[in-house]
Amino acid sequence: MNYDNSSAWITGIGVLGPQGTGWDQLSAALQAPRAHFSTVPPAWLATTGVPDAYIAPLNAAAEVDAKRYETLSTDRACALALCAAEQAWQQAAQSATPTTAALADGTRCGVYWGTGMGGLHTTESAYNRLLVDHKPLRPMTVVRIMANSAAAQLAMKYKLRGPNHTYTVACASSAMALGEALLALRLGRIDLALVGGSEAMLAPGVMAAWGALRVLSTRKTAASADAACRPFSATRTGLVMGEGAAAFILESPRHAKARGAKPLAELVGYGSTCDASSLVQPQLEGQVRAMHQAIEDAGLTPDQIGGINAHATGTDTGDTVEATAIAATFATIGRGIPPVSATKSMHGHLLGAAGAMEAAVCIASLQQQFIPATLGVSPIDPKCAMLDVVIDTPRPVTGLDYVMSNSFAFGGSNVSLVFKRSA
Repeated sequence: MNYDNSSAWITGIGVLGPQGTGWDQLSAALQAPRAHFSTVPPAWLATTGVPDAYIAPLNAAAEVDAKRYETLSTDRACALALCAAEQAWQQAAQSATPTTAALADGTRCGVYWGTGMGGLHTTESAYNRLLVDHKPLRPMTVVRIMANSAAAQLAMKYKLRGPNHTYTVACASSAMALGEALLALRLGRIDLALVGGSEAMLAPGVMAAWGALRVLSTRKTAASADAACRPFSATRTGLVMGEGAAAFILESPRHAKARGAKPLAELVGYGSTCDASSLVQPQLEGQVRAMHQAIEDAGLTPDQIGGINAHATGTDTGDTVEATAIAATFATIGRGIPPVSATKSMHGHLLGAAGAMEAAVCIASLQQQFIPATLGVSPIDPKCAMLDVVIDTPRPVTGLDYVMSNSFAFGGSNVSLVFKRSA
């Protein structure tokens, strides 16, 4: 293997989501695809504006795991971050030969974390406590709400005294965190980064706000939970909001090699653009530029990308613009557009944590040599029919060396990442 600093080695992964806790649960869920959805609790419908929508909450086992990290100073989103990060940290520590007590000098380690809205559970409960119940707020309300709470608490837990950054870029938050950590490792500013994203926005007030945007899949538009999120389908009905977290240990190849660690995969390319056009309407040109940037940053050509994890949420405009952007990006290659997956049809849209969760999906794809399924596509939207969408069943492949993942956000931020299989 050629060791250099053009990539970041991923030596630890932790995940927590609707499919359960841990890498094994995620991998198994991708091989046996189904929608991990339910409907909002009936009690929420008493709140004005809450739609009878589908959601993707943690499953029962993951809920138990998350509860272990809840304290007086942790919002739910922070607890999810701590749970996923512990898995990643333990895996990275165990990957070395011999196992070391500390992964690195803490002054050479950074935290790069993404979250769309930070401590919204605490925000909503605090407003209810103050304005409805007329009770004083709890002392730790501010530190639970602040968006950088998870990054700060991760740094304290693992004594990481290098850069500590929180990215709040809507649905591109954790994808941007991954990309910016890659740049810091390349520059030699750090040796190791704890990177990822967490989101916990399933609460009545939040659902009412998203319902007002008219982008959610509801029981009025989708007959069952299994059919709630259908990216690229002619009969799609909107997105399904989920919650969860994914965390990674990224290391420079030199640092990982020195401690005897082996990579699970590599992050090799990062593209980041802004549409500068609309808060909610995606734009073709910015998405194309992000994908081209990521491919060029990885030192590749479009024909070397073997699969694409689409941002595709199941909304009309979002799906069609992204489909057109993918087609434009790969228009010049002779073998056609690489196969496309939209795994939000299984785990829902984790918003600020989506990029991190789907990075884990990409790594599973590379390790197990398959393209994940997209549920409920048939009949495909004619405007998206130029894509080779992998429908309903995972597609085994051979020679899958590079995959790309897209995260396109409200506010016009576009992030594309390229991952490489490790030999």
